[in-house]
Order: sequence, then structure tokens, then C-alpha cells
Amino acid sequence: MMEGFLVDQKLVEYQAELDSLLNQLEIFANQINNQKLQTTIINLRSNINEPFLFVVVGEVKAGKSSFVNALLQTDICKTAADPCTDVIQQIVYSEENFNQTINPYLRKIGLPKEILKTLSVVDTPGTNTIVDNHQEITQEFIPNSDLIFFVFFAKNPYTRSAWELLDYVNSEWRKKVVFVLQQADLTKPAELTKNKEKLAELAKEKGIESPVVFATSVEYEVNGEQAKSGLAEVRNYIQETLQDGSTKRLKLQGVAKTSGQIINLLKKDLVAIEQQLAKDQAIVTKIKDKLQQNKRQSGFELESLINRLLSKYDSITSRVKEEFREKLSIFTLIKGSFAVLLRTKKSAPSWMDELKESCEVELKNSLGEISQDGIKHFVGGIRALLQSLVEDLHDIKVNQVNNDIIMVNTIESRQEIVEDVQQKVSSLLDDKSFMHSIESVNASVAPRFLGGGAAVAAGTAITALTEIVLLDIIGTAFAGVGILFAGGTLVLKKRKIINQFEAKLDREKVRFERELTDKLTSKLDIIYEEIERNFLEIYNYVAEEESKVLPLVQQFSQIEQSAQKTFKAVEE
Repeated sequence: MMEGFLVDQKLVEYQAELDSLLNQLEIFANQINNQKLQTTIINLRSNINEPFLFVVVGEVKAGKSSFVNALLQTDICKTAADPCTDVIQQIVYSEENFNQTINPYLRKIGLPKEILKTLSVVDTPGTNTIVDNHQEITQEFIPNSDLIFFVFFAKNPYTRSAWELLDYVNSEWRKKVVFVLQQADLTKPAELTKNKEKLAELAKEKGIESPVVFATSVEYEVNGEQAKSGLAEVRNYIQETLQDGSTKRLKLQGVAKTSGQIINLLKKDLVAIEQQLAKDQAIVTKIKDKLQQNKRQSGFELESLINRLLSKYDSITSRVKEEFREKLSIFTLIKGSFAVLLRTKKSAPSWMDELKESCEVELKNSLGEISQDGIKHFVGGIRALLQSLVEDLHDIKVNQVNNDIIMVNTIESRQEIVEDVQQKVSSLLDDKSFMHSIESVNASVAPRFLGGGAAVAAGTAITALTEIVLLDIIGTAFAGVGILFAGGTLVLKKRKIINQFEAKLDREKVRFERELTDKLTSKLDIIYEEIERNFLEIYNYVAEEESKVLPLVQQFSQIEQSAQKTFKAVEE
């Protein structure tokens, strides 16, 4: 009835190019873990060498199997009062009859029919069948088809399940569709005409231009009324579609069209992956910016604290200087010499020890209060930061692009990583954990004051650091002053002693500021490094996500460029 494939070297080259393109698409689909499309591509590659493929779909009892039998002029498909087609049946050419079960959902039937040298026919279960998986299996077969016959019951072509499948066939795969109103003998002529017009109208609304609609009756065909059966028109349409040995080109054009739709679907997946990456990158940037901004703010707070401490240091040392001058003046006027002083009840060294001790106590108490107040703001700022970061982590957990199919391998562990980091950061907000965290970075600096307790407050820890620096400074300021009292008259050394003592306190203030600034800044760095360390999993995850997604974008761009050249060549 119909000619075989026309051997054309150009078509052989086009087929090789299409197969290469499909191979690239299969690899890409595997890389983004879209198993459904990967299966579709594998089936399409295996189908590229198959004859022109007609797929017949429609609802149960619409007359699909009878239509296929009449088309092939053989009783290969079972027909009965109950639904018979419970698997997909692919009917192919074979010199000897065979009936082979490929899998639980597919049966391949071989017939020595001349028409099957040029085309292969697939009969599918009804779209409204209750048998599990029929709809899904039928949909998997659609991408491989070159032409689809949609069979409706002529009396009622408005069934929901059939039109839903049409949406899938047309909107997702853009397949060529022919409509058949079967069992036309059961419909009045006026009603049949109306249904044909309405079906064509609905098809146009679905985006199908110039829909082809046939009305057929197998009953008329088997009763010898072929002129009324409408099947001759269907056969002529098939003949014209495949005339001049053009089935190979039509086949390749169909494969190219399906490949183009696969590219569109993969691009949607890739866009979703890129959107996810962009959102994750934005969250990481936000976290890093917050840490940097808060660290600067914490630095300002420590700077303010140091200035307040220095101001109090000035206030207290000014009193100490004045008291020191007064004490020296009194002792100088009354006793006159260091030798006399040594014979008095209270010696100069003991008097200076008392002054030193009172200075230390006043500085410790005053500076301790200032430190506690300043650190309260410092720690409060860090708490607020951590709470904000926990909320950001919640956003990254829920702010996920919705796509149940695709997933780059890196993204598989996304939720686990985010939840783990969120748990770590949240634990820092727990008083004991958080305080211990800050204590641990100060313990090596202030072992005398921290002791072995695990719940020392951050303020106490940093105050202890202040005290260590302070006590060293006070001790240095007073050290050696007593030596100036030895040998000679106190009156002669009075001015020298006062000048040296006051200069020493002033110089030690500079050292106090420098050491306190250096040590607190160092501790500030350690505290924020400790906080940021909890986010390394997120940072590493997004970096790995970038390393996988960005090459995918470049790879897909190359696939698109290659595809356009191949599609253009096949269409020419």
C-alpha cells in the first residue's frame, strides 16, 4: 500500500546529528536528576530507527480497537462489551506473526501487513480506565509518537479525561493530532455534523490550527458500506502524509520537534536551578554582610567602652596624684627627711602600699561597673545578631524553588545542611552555650579571674581582662618610686618623685589604652570567627552549588546552539 523508506545520505547524517543531540540531552537530564525526561529521551533515541509511529488514544468504549482493526484490515485488537485493551499494544511489521510481552504495560504484536513496513500503530488503554498506571504509561509513550489519532465517541466527544490528555499532548509535546469521531453510525447526521464542528472549535481553542476531523463507522465498513464508513478518507490521509517515500524525513522532523520540546522542558528545570542558586547566594551574602556590619558595631561599642574606661582612669588617677602630692608635702614639712620617716609609726613604703591598694580598689570597682554596662550592650548586640541569623536560616530553608522533579546532586543535602547550621546558631542563643562560647575565647587571657566555672558571664570575662591589664599598670606605676626615697633628703627628691610618679601614671594610661584595645579587638575577632565558623557548611554548600550549576548553564547553552543548527538542517 505504501512505499518503504527512501534512502537518503543527508537523512542518515541528520539522524546521526539528532542521535548525538539526544545523547547530550540524556546526559544533561541525568545531571539534573530529571529521571522522567531521561527515560523519555532514551525511548526517543531507541525510536528514531523505528517506522513512522501512529498512536491511537481515547476513552474506554470510544471504539479505538475497532478503529485500529479496520485500519489494518485485521482483527488484531480485541473488542468486546467490556474494556479490552488493558495494556499498550504496539503493532509492527513482521514476516511471521508474533505476540510478545515486553513489560507488564506493553505488548508488541508482529503482522505481515504491507502497511506496517512504513508505519507502526500503537493502541492504548482508555484514558478513563480504572486500571492503575494506564494514564501515566500512555503519557510516557506520547513523546515517541509521530502522529496521534484521538478517537472520540461520535455521539459525545466532550469527555473530560480525553481532553485532559489532549492538553498534555498538545501543550507539552506539540504533537500532530488527528481527531476521529468513531461509531458515527450511532449518531444522527445533523448531530454528527454539529459534533464535528464543535470538536474542531474546541481544538482551535486548545491551540491546534486547522484541526483534521474524521467521522468513521467500523459497522458500515464490515457490512460492506465502505463509502459511508469514512475509513477510506483516513487511509487516504495517511497515504498523503507518507507519500513520495518521505516517511524518514517526517520521522526525523517529528523527533526534532520532540527534541526541541525536551530542550524547553530542560530549560525550565535549569531556570529553576539558577533561581535556587541566586536565592542561596543572596542569603549567604546577607549573612556575611550582617556579620561584618555587626562586627563593626561591636567594635564601636568596645571603642566607646575603652573611652569610658580611660575617662574614669583619668578621674581616679587625678585624685591619686593629688593625694600623693599632699601626702608627700605633709611628710616633708613635718618629718623633713626619709630617715625620720623610717622612724615613724607609718613608713613611706606602707603609706604608698595603702595608696596603691586604694587606687586599685577604686579602679577595679569603677571600671568593673563600666565594663559590665558596656559588655551588656556588646553581648546584647551579638544576641540580636544571632536571632536575626536564625531567622535568615529559616528563610533559606523555606525559600526553596518548587520543583519536585529536578535536583542537582549538591542540592539533595540542602535542607539537612540548613537545619544543622540553624541548630548550631540557635544553640548559641542558649545562655550556657553562648556564655561558655565567649568565655572560652577569653579564658587563656584571664585565667586568674575566670577560674574553672563553665557559666562565667561575658561581662565578667572581659572585665577580668581589663583588671589584668589595669593591675599590671598600677603595679608598674608605683614600682620603683620607693627607691627614690632611699638615701638623701626627701625635700630634695620631692619634686622628682612627684614628677616621675605622675609621668608614670600618664605613660601607663597610654599603655592601658593600647593593650586594652589590642586585646579586646583580638577577642572581638575570635568571637566573630567562632560565630561565622557555624556558617561554613552553608558557605561551602553554596560554593559547591555554584561549581555545579554554572557549568550546567554553559553546557546547556552549547546544547541549544547545536540543536538550532540540527533542527534547521532537518527542516530544510
